[in-house]
Amino acid sequence: MRQGTGVTEHGVQEMPSAIVAIDPDGRITQANSCAEDLFGYSWDELSRRPLDDLFREPTELPDVTGDIELACRRKDGSLFDAELSLTPMDTPEGQLVSIEIRDLGQRNRAVERMRWLSAIVEHAHSPIVSADVDGIITSWNTAAERVYGWTAEAMIGRPISTFTEPVHAEVVSETLAKVREGETVHIPDGQIVRADGRRVAVSVSASPIVGPNGSIAGIAYAARDLSESERAEAKFRWLLNATPLPIVGVEVSGRIRMANTEAARTFGYLVDELIGEHLDTLLPDAQKAVTAESRHDPRDPVSEPTRLAGHRKDGSLFPAEILLSSLLTEDGLLIAVTVHDITARLESEAERVRLENQLQRSQRLDSLGQLAGGVAHDFNNVLAIILGHASIAEEDLAGITHLDDHGRLAGALRAVEQMHQAAERGSRLTKQLLAFGRREIVRPQVFLLSEVTADVVRLLAGTLGADVRVSTSSDADLWPVTADPGRIEQVLVNLAVNARDAMPQGGTLQIDAVNVALDSAQAARYGLTDGRYVQLRVTDTGTGMPPEVVERAFEPFYTTKPDGQGTGLGLASVYGIVSQAAGHVYLRSRPGWGTSVTVLLPASSGEPSVRPGAQHPAAPAESTEPERTVLVVDDEPDLRKSIEIILGRGGYAVLTAGSGDEAAQLASAYPGSIDLLLTDVTMPGLSGQEVARRLRADRPSMRVLFMSGFAQPLLTSKGTIGPDVTLVEKPFTRRSLLAKVAEVLAPA
Repeated sequence: MRQGTGVTEHGVQEMPSAIVAIDPDGRITQANSCAEDLFGYSWDELSRRPLDDLFREPTELPDVTGDIELACRRKDGSLFDAELSLTPMDTPEGQLVSIEIRDLGQRNRAVERMRWLSAIVEHAHSPIVSADVDGIITSWNTAAERVYGWTAEAMIGRPISTFTEPVHAEVVSETLAKVREGETVHIPDGQIVRADGRRVAVSVSASPIVGPNGSIAGIAYAARDLSESERAEAKFRWLLNATPLPIVGVEVSGRIRMANTEAARTFGYLVDELIGEHLDTLLPDAQKAVTAESRHDPRDPVSEPTRLAGHRKDGSLFPAEILLSSLLTEDGLLIAVTVHDITARLESEAERVRLENQLQRSQRLDSLGQLAGGVAHDFNNVLAIILGHASIAEEDLAGITHLDDHGRLAGALRAVEQMHQAAERGSRLTKQLLAFGRREIVRPQVFLLSEVTADVVRLLAGTLGADVRVSTSSDADLWPVTADPGRIEQVLVNLAVNARDAMPQGGTLQIDAVNVALDSAQAARYGLTDGRYVQLRVTDTGTGMPPEVVERAFEPFYTTKPDGQGTGLGLASVYGIVSQAAGHVYLRSRPGWGTSVTVLLPASSGEPSVRPGAQHPAAPAESTEPERTVLVVDDEPDLRKSIEIILGRGGYAVLTAGSGDEAAQLASAYPGSIDLLLTDVTMPGLSGQEVARRLRADRPSMRVLFMSGFAQPLLTSKGTIGPDVTLVEKPFTRRSLLAKVAEVLAPA
């Protein structure tokens, strides 16, 4: 506000009315720009001018606050009627009087103009509706009553959304927000709901209503009923926007003429931003396909899909397939580009391929496991024969006290020892084969993996070498698992030895055990059920493996080590042991980065048992009761013979049978007692268990000892050997067989 005294009132300068302030002498001390405009004086001319100069004739103003009307004079001499409002005000310089001067002629003209505009709106042929900034209807013209079927009385005071579709509530809300910011919004394909429920297609413009002070005071909605062609276009746009696939219409040059809302959403633009842009903005490699499509007859079928990359506004890419179809319009050829985001499809295909490969690999490993298990079972019998007769030969040779002059006895003893060592090496191989084929004999216990890990690390302390650093960790509250601890020790040893071999220059071997909870999706990925698991992970910093080696790592006899340095059964046996324990094992490796093998074992709800200390087999005791009788049943004659000799020399009376039926007939005819049935498990005809059941029906006190390297027929539904089953594993030595027989026949 212009002033001579330095006193100002904040905001007066911007007020739309003319305002002046006078001192007690009636001279002007302040004036705003509206006062300058109204009277035609500059501030320099108004300052200290008597107020009477602004009136037609000198006037004494009343002392009280209020409004008065009188004639005013401009600088050019023209007169106008004005309304004055007087307000006293105290200032540091003394009391002043503020006078607001309003041009009555201008106000009357504004009122008249408002009446004239209101008449135009009221009698307009198109519906015009106004609302306040909150969307509450304040006016409703005659055309709106006619087109929409609602009366002004019924609609004024109600929300603007009353006559729109509920599904368009978001559009109404967005329109209100934009108009409140001063924008004018055009909706070419709007739709309103009449009072009778019918839908009417309209073109709507929403504009801000600006108040005297320049702020947005309300919103004006002007609607136009669409022509037939416009209705058809509106329906087309509605269908286009209802399509769940992104579609853009382009000219042959690639310039975008139209786009649906899904295209805008997919690429991250507003629809208006896309119009006029080149197709390369969205699909840089699509122009060649568009040009080719423009040469086709529009009546031809839709072209084959083209795969390329889509570019979003934020710079990210996604795999896409586009289908092109051309349409002749009055504006020329238009090519519709339908875009399929195939990210999910590619991920699904990749997952399907992965699952198929996993299934094929699992089936291949299962087939190899069955083959390996069968071979190992038969080979165990051969090894048992070799070990049995080698033990007999060793015993015979040990009884010879004189030496011949050529040292043949010493040579024979060395040969027998070599036979023992070779058979035991073969036995270890068959155990690995049986482990891979999940046919190994297991004795599950509830235990903590952390304890087994600690035992194995101590065991391997001198084996791994000083240049291999071993580090272990486990959860403090690690869940127990149910498995054969001896087999899990074998898993850890095999993995640790493989890691050592992969780090010829030394490195770090990390063994971790943690609790994990798998949901159904995670568990399905590993072929498991959801629930609690203990994860054992063995990681090395070695040379790593390429993908083709990783793919075959668990296959038996597959090895990348030089000849003579590996059997190819280490990881195969790990796979079988873990699978037999209802777990899962997988491997991650990369050349130069090392290898990580992860084992998942189901957590147990039982209490972990106390791990026993190392136990050494007792020396075999010779029987002091020659009348104890053992019935040996095995379909291998050579093995049966060696067992007969070993038991006979051990002080037992021995009966032998080559099949289950023969054993049943022999036992039925034998008049004496049979103290022990020593039977193979798997035989032609009657199995070992069937023989035991049949003989025990007549001889309930007879004890039973099964012998097998393949325990599958003896396993319970949980894959374990029952507590009432006693087993000696093939191949066995003379010492281990006699020890087991003595154990079974010992008094309870």
